[in-house]
Amino acid sequence: MKKPKREFNANCSGQLLIIAALAIAVLISSTTIYVYELSKETSSTDYASINNFILALKQSTRNTMISSLANASNGGEKSVLTTSLNELSEVFRTLNYCGICQLAFTSLNDSNYDNGVWLSWNTSKLGVSSAYANFTLNVYDVAGTISVEYTVNMTTTVTINGSYTSLGGDEKLVNLTCKVCNEGEPTLAKNMSLFYANQGNWTRVDESNNLAIVDYGNGTYLISFNISVSSDSVQVSTLAHDLRDVFVQANTTCYEA
Repeated sequence: MKKPKREFNANCSGQLLIIAALAIAVLISSTTIYVYELSKETSSTDYASINNFILALKQSTRNTMISSLANASNGGEKSVLTTSLNELSEVFRTLNYCGICQLAFTSLNDSNYDNGVWLSWNTSKLGVSSAYANFTLNVYDVAGTISVEYTVNMTTTVTINGSYTSLGGDEKLVNLTCKVCNEGEPTLAKNMSLFYANQGNWTRVDESNNLAIVDYGNGTYLISFNISVSSDSVQVSTLAHDLRDVFVQANTTCYEA
């Protein structure tokens, strides 16, 4: 059975690489501007300013993780995470507001993660798109060394459950509950598409299926649509982007309620 095609503009790998490069450039600019604003407020590297400086650097790593995950989940290479973090580390070395900055990282590799990226879209009822890395940030100045260790785990998930009601013959009313989360917390979907399997092919659900989506505003969506399928079960696939443009997909099999 062919998998449903992703009908999103982000499928063009060339555009994805350009978007990733632009995102990194924006992050670099944002970090530089932030450091400049801090330097205008104080000329001494007191604890508060150093703390704010480190927080800004940590936020830059989070932003880089998000942009890399969006790239990889939309068809880019998983190695984009390592490439982006290496580039960010080089940028950190050019910052000298509070001393010399060095960022070291280790991308997670295990049974799920490959180069820090985990894309799991074929398991039943749950889809996962995740980026994970461990960081060590060292800031060296004349007063000594500040070392900060932290972990960044950016994860988008979508879960889908449902059943159908027979309307007579092959006609069925499918009812689904879909939930979208960022780092385990409810979030909104930027867009969402539904497909159902019919005689070995995936068919997109649209207005002709009386598609209705109720958005509860907390990451939960109630979805219903009509289809004509002769089988006793209905395979459904949900394809979604979150507000960070991270793509995720989940499949489920619906049975008569």
